[in-house]
Amino acid sequence: MQNVIQKFALGFTLFTLPLVSFATNKEVNTLQNLVPKDAKTLINKTKEISVAEANATNFTGTYTGKRYQYTADHTQILRTYTYSMQIEQKGDQITGTTNITADNGDYAVIKLRGIVISSKLYFEEYQIEEQKKSDDMVWCFKVGELQLGKNKGNTVVYGPTNSYTSINYYPCTGGYTVLEKETTLKPASSNKESNQLSNVTDHSDLNIIIYPNPFVNNITAQYNLTKDAKVTVELFDINGKLISTICNESQTSGDHNLQIDGSKLSNGVYVLKLNVDGQITSKQIIKSASN
Repeated sequence: MQNVIQKFALGFTLFTLPLVSFATNKEVNTLQNLVPKDAKTLINKTKEISVAEANATNFTGTYTGKRYQYTADHTQILRTYTYSMQIEQKGDQITGTTNITADNGDYAVIKLRGIVISSKLYFEEYQIEEQKKSDDMVWCFKVGELQLGKNKGNTVVYGPTNSYTSINYYPCTGGYTVLEKETTLKPASSNKESNQLSNVTDHSDLNIIIYPNPFVNNITAQYNLTKDAKVTVELFDINGKLISTICNESQTSGDHNLQIDGSKLSNGVYVLKLNVDGQITSKQIIKSASN
């Protein structure tokens, strides 16, 4: 199987078995340890952008760096690619393209779309504009929940970038991305739009666990409340459109399990947002034809 992966994987990764799902919080640190020393050094020097700064910043620009593709078992880096994002931000929404290039000259330019929530950038690739590859290659589109940070005035985005087939969202092998903007941070223009995902307060102690992810029909969301609180759980598509309000009520302290029926959703990328008394956390989830 490893030989098959090495033959076909292009940085968009071959659809392979075993299927892999989104990394948990515990796994993120393990996966980060796989990236080369120079990329890890940049991450360690990067300070996470505060929610207030993210709300006051427009992240339009070009981000360049590397994308590290995992082996199917997530124990090592299979290949490293030159990777870039050209992003235009309007309000909380982002559009643009990615460009990935292999050392043999194979490349692809792919459209992207997404949203900025708190200090994270959520994105998905969805349409190939240009490509150069052999006929036996299989493209997989990358999705990501990337942390926004700042290093010496420059914006850095980094985190796991999973990958999926373009039609049914079957998981591919996934990877890790580290990109840096060449220009310094600039304040957003005065006409920056706002929508339902704006003006939130992030809280590092607030966490939500979602499984299975990818999902086919039903999702379970687990979270803990340290005190009685007003809780709102909302589901958005990758463009920031509110799909449904799952929960909007006062809840008592303790552990909570929320069952979500996703059977009628189309295959694709979504974001689940948990709001506890104005404190926000969010997770990217995938609706797949099969997990």
